[in-house]
Formats: sequence, C-alpha cells, structure tokens
Amino acid sequence: MEILAGDEFYFQWHITERCNQRCAHCYHESYSPADEMPLGDLLAVFAEMEHALRVWNRIGSLSLTGGEPFMRRDELFALISRLDLSDVVGYYDILTNGALISDEDVVRLRAATKLRRVQLSLEGPSAELNDSIRGNGTFERTIAAIDLLKSEGMEVAVMMTVTRRNKGSIPHMINVLADHQVDTFAIERFIPEGSGAQLHDAMLTPEEAREVFETVHALGVSERRVRVLMYRPLFALVDSDDPTVGAMCSVGTNALTVMHDGTVYPCRRLPIPLGHVLRDGLFKIWYDSDFLWKVRDPANLSDCAKCDLVAVCRGCRAMAHFASGDCFGADPHCWRSVECTA
Repeated sequence: MEILAGDEFYFQWHITERCNQRCAHCYHESYSPADEMPLGDLLAVFAEMEHALRVWNRIGSLSLTGGEPFMRRDELFALISRLDLSDVVGYYDILTNGALISDEDVVRLRAATKLRRVQLSLEGPSAELNDSIRGNGTFERTIAAIDLLKSEGMEVAVMMTVTRRNKGSIPHMINVLADHQVDTFAIERFIPEGSGAQLHDAMLTPEEAREVFETVHALGVSERRVRVLMYRPLFALVDSDDPTVGAMCSVGTNALTVMHDGTVYPCRRLPIPLGHVLRDGLFKIWYDSDFLWKVRDPANLSDCAKCDLVAVCRGCRAMAHFASGDCFGADPHCWRSVECTA
C-alpha cells in the first residue's frame, strides 16, 4: 500500500524497557520489566489506535520496539498477527538489535503481511568501533542477524547514531552494508539523555553536523547499492528543493510514542508525559495538550520561527530540549541559526 505523507499517522510503540544490551549512548534510564502492559492491555492500546485512525481518516504506520522487543517474543508476535488483520494499518516496522532473532523467528516474520522492514542498529563498520559503543560481540551478532533476515528475503534497514567518535566512518559503513545486501541506511544524531546523559562531549558540533548531513546527502544522491534515507530535520538545509530530502519534526503533527506502561510522549526522545493511552484516550491527549498546541505554532519555536524552512523542518525539538532545557529553543546543530547569531 502506498501511503501519502498527509494520510499517515505514526506510532512508535515500546512494548518493553528490557534489553539484552547496554549501549553507551542509550536513551533509556531503566531496563526494568516493572509496569509492562500484559497482552490484553497491549491489544486494548492497539484498539485505541485503530479507533483514532478511523476517526481521523488516517492510515497507521507503526514501529514495534523496546528496549529489545524480542525479549517479549510471544507478545510481539501476537501484536504482529493483530496488526496484519487491521484495515487501517498500512505497514509496520520492527526495531531490534537483532541478537535474539532465531531461524524460526525469521520464518514467522517472513509470513507477516504488513511488516515492511526490520531495522537494526550499528554504530560503525567494524567490530572495534561498533563494539566500543554497543558492547563486545554486538557487531558480529548484528551482521549475522542481517544475513539471516536477508536469506529469507526480508527488507532490512540499519540505523546509525552519529557521534563525534563515528562520524567519519559513514562512507565505509555504506560499503559494509552493501556487502550484506542491506536495503536502507539512516542516521540519527546522538542526544545526551538516559544512559547517555553524561556523554555531552560525544555530541556533534554545528560544524560537524553540517559536514555529516552534507556527506550523507552526497552519498544518498550517488549511492545505488543501499538506499540512504534522509527523512530528518536539517536535511532540508542541504537541499530544500528535493521533496525526498528532509522532513519536518513530527512532534505535534503526525506522530506519538506509546511507552511500555501506556504513557504517551510526543516523541521517544522528548520524554514529556502527555497522558496514558488507556486512561485518557488518544483524543484527549492529542487535542487537549497545551504542550502540543504550543509546539504546533511555529511562532513559538525561537529561531525557527524566522526561518523560511520552518514549514519543512522546525529543527529537532528533542535536541533543543536536551541541549538547552528549552524544547522550543533552537536546534543546536542548525548551522543556519549559528550563522545568523555569529
């Protein structure tokens, strides 16, 4: 099913906080199973999502994640079966580190009718670099999971969280991914939160961020082996004329995050509680939140309000929040903002 951008509403759904890895830059603060919703409540959450999508006349896209979602394998596959039956779900992805995926899991995933892709994370093109961030042996396990998924014809994506440590390895990373037939590659900027809150020195400078975005854009234009995704704020600064480059921050516009206990955030990296999906319902959360109404008005977005790209970018509200404590402030990596204030 082809979904137009204006028709889509996105839910990032964290079904657990538990994880089998402890990545240095992780945005989680706790890995406890406490407050996990049982399967019955998870199905009730999805019923609430379905109802909202029907009333809003939107097609749903979802990411099922954690923590590590395969630590709740039974619940994960029960949700997969339910999503496959929904007439308002266009597609869903699974975000995982891949280490727990078995041969049997891949066969079951291959049978899922609305699973678009499985996304895994790597932080570098070598075990030395990746494992220094994600833990010993994680590079080999992730590559093995990629190969296993591809052996069954699955679509595979790789996400890289960019820090000062790995920013120069992106071209080599794409070569490695191409060797393993990875379909898509995307980057995410490191935000110092959760377990990574003390790693402020790992954040890119504005100059480094510009270099990274321009490098990824150039690779994306020329690369034919791996599709390089550029659906992130600030990519519009590189090429505002290309509709496939850049994306407006989704906070308050077409996305919500549902946590393991039912708490709803505007974005996983912007942990401002908006309510509880079962106690409050998505309509109250979406329409009664003063925070969401404020963030929807570009006039409230500091430097972004004066930018001609505000309608297609708005910077990253989570990055602004963790850099300055003000989620309505400037995205600290926006080189336009830096140049205007220099």
